[in-house]
Amino acid sequence: MLHPAYDLTFYEFDDERDTQVYDVLLCDLVHGKPPLKPLYFGIGWYWYVYAIMNAAETLQLPTTKGWGYRVRDGYPYLTAMRTTEEEAKAREPIFREKIKPFIEDFDGVWNPLKTELMAVYKEAKESRGLREWDDIKKLSNIELLKFFLDYAFVINRKEAETHMLVLVASNYINGLFQQMWREIFGKEAPIDPDFAKLMTGYEAQDTLVVREMWHLARKAVDMGLEDAFKIEDNEEVLKELKKSDEGKKWLKEYGEFLMEHGWRCERMHSYDTPAWVEKPSLAIGRVKVLMSQETFAFDTEREDLIREREKAEKEVVAKLPAEQREWFGTLMKSAQKSGYWSEDHTYFCDFYVGAMGHWIVTEIGRRFTEAGCIDAPEDIHFLHAHEIRKAAVPMGDVNLRPYVQRRKEAWEKSYDLDPPPFYGNIEKAQDVLRSDPTLSVSTQLPIVREELKADLYGAAAAPGVVEGVAKVIMGADQLSELKEGDILVAPGTSAAWTVAFSLIKGLITDGGGALSHPVIMAREYGIPCVAGCLQGTQKIKTGQKVKIDGDLGIVYILD
Repeated sequence: MLHPAYDLTFYEFDDERDTQVYDVLLCDLVHGKPPLKPLYFGIGWYWYVYAIMNAAETLQLPTTKGWGYRVRDGYPYLTAMRTTEEEAKAREPIFREKIKPFIEDFDGVWNPLKTELMAVYKEAKESRGLREWDDIKKLSNIELLKFFLDYAFVINRKEAETHMLVLVASNYINGLFQQMWREIFGKEAPIDPDFAKLMTGYEAQDTLVVREMWHLARKAVDMGLEDAFKIEDNEEVLKELKKSDEGKKWLKEYGEFLMEHGWRCERMHSYDTPAWVEKPSLAIGRVKVLMSQETFAFDTEREDLIREREKAEKEVVAKLPAEQREWFGTLMKSAQKSGYWSEDHTYFCDFYVGAMGHWIVTEIGRRFTEAGCIDAPEDIHFLHAHEIRKAAVPMGDVNLRPYVQRRKEAWEKSYDLDPPPFYGNIEKAQDVLRSDPTLSVSTQLPIVREELKADLYGAAAAPGVVEGVAKVIMGADQLSELKEGDILVAPGTSAAWTVAFSLIKGLITDGGGALSHPVIMAREYGIPCVAGCLQGTQKIKTGQKVKIDGDLGIVYILD
């Protein structure tokens, strides 16, 4: 039986064949909860799944040809398309040559790629005379359609190929290092505190942006504007700031910050959430969070983390036989870069391309609604690219409601589901995950040790033990609900959540592996974290007391 996937046949789940061919498919809770809408599935995620395959084949990964990806009841499931023994043997020497540049000079590969990508975004806007958010309204219908088609089929492909080439290389290197760690020390690296120490103390682009926001927050304090930020409604904060000369001066600087760094949405992998540059009040909540901090929390932790990392490097290498030290050290340095890249790339890849997509389709949705193609601007997210092309010029003559109606009904039904964590043979899951380390960004299986009698087991962790009161938050738009000292419980986190790490004292997530955002940032901020629990947001309720043991990768619910 084929399960429909919003009319996107390449995502359809085949009951009879898929679990036989792939053994097991695991739910992608990191990116897919709450469920993605059809338009993003058909453009952004379409290119990402392609680009994973393209990267695997370009690099000739020995064990995998990329991801098998399916959607069932609105939720994404993925697995590795594994090679045969014969294929792996033939690909191995080619892979060793292809991966060398990433191991020898990771930044030498990544820096030119991200510079080129930013130039693509810049050219796409400047060639159309666009700078401010509302400038897109000046485009004619055919100009807007051209921009949409360039975005959907050229810019998205470019971003995806760049993104996934480096992701596949960096994650594969990290996976090799984790495998070596397991073979030498007999421990699972993602929940080993010693491994965690080796991966900390790296500053990525998103940290630079949050630090700049912190400077803005502290400047507001110095300018005597604190009372304006005490207003609960962030839109009202902006109005209050406009009433004084100092407030206007601060807003001018804030506006310049947003034009440079505000091309980011509340949810990275979707087109249906607003961007900071579009709605300046969104980032005001983050400014409020940072305002009370006299020092930037990341900087406070970083020096200690670097010292711990350097000490751990010496201690770990000293335990090795002399003949293993050189290769271990080389692989370790490359694996460390994979964690840094995981946070660096969100700014240049996920954030910018997602905000640009929201920019374009929001304007199309507005025009389609005015012309009577659809009932509301938000309905644009239930269409596909070819349907948008159909109505883009003769808008008033085309009725797109039937497409919207059936997909919206399916999406709303899936929204309230708790998706099964897997389909197929779960006993094969670890083999699948180890065959393709890139899967650890999106999904993982808890490392269960029944003798610990924990309520939740994680797939990866940041070290430390902490007890506290849980706050369950399902989206970045709810971050203003956090209080200092909370233990955050979430489906997953992304760079849109980074400011929360300066408030919370612990973190539990449903999804995520060793290279996921929650684990990486928790390490950098010195916060105990257990990620990849699968059912954290289901089992834990706001207000409950919980204990996180990041040294063991487990969680106890205390009441």
